[in-house]
Amino acid sequence: MSKIVDCRGLLCPQPLINTKKALKEATKDEIIEIIIDNATSCQNVSHFLSDNSIPFSLKEENGIYTLTISPTGEGFTPKREAEEYCEVSFPNKFGSYIVVLTANMMGCGNEDLGKILMKGFLNTLPSLDKLPQEILCYNSAVTLAAKGTDTALSLAKLHTMGVKITLCGTCVDFYNLKDNLEVGTISNMLYIAERLSSGILIVKP
Repeated sequence: MSKIVDCRGLLCPQPLINTKKALKEATKDEIIEIIIDNATSCQNVSHFLSDNSIPFSLKEENGIYTLTISPTGEGFTPKREAEEYCEVSFPNKFGSYIVVLTANMMGCGNEDLGKILMKGFLNTLPSLDKLPQEILCYNSAVTLAAKGTDTALSLAKLHTMGVKITLCGTCVDFYNLKDNLEVGTISNMLYIAERLSSGILIVKP
């Protein structure tokens, strides 16, 4: 018998807290699978398990980490609180701005060039001294988060660094992407309007 603990989209310490809870609730013969989508949280959970002498295996595929924990029996008590293992490795602090993307290309003119520029822009953001608090996508920009695209991988990397990725729900439905998204939280026009009118600096490449 196995139990799946899906921690995708969660940042530390939540994956650690969920792992500890699953271990405490585990039955004698239960196998636990922890699914994580960022390397830092995977490292922290692995450290927590190793320090508590809990046997596990780790598999990574397309940026998704699966830790399979062997049955441990009942009555698990950690040596330290799980939250103490939360070592966040975000080298950049956040700036007081959000990035708003309104298309799947950057600038006007040649479409192929625009897509190349957009890919380069997303790949450059992690190197900035100040990361955006959020990347807000609407119209064709939501296609940047589609599974199998290079831009989706770039957005996923930013998400693991703590940047919120927000996608317009109407736009996601228009492009029929609801079941084909790599990353992002689907929101509505009220949220978008509130963010755009909040007074925060908006960067629109």
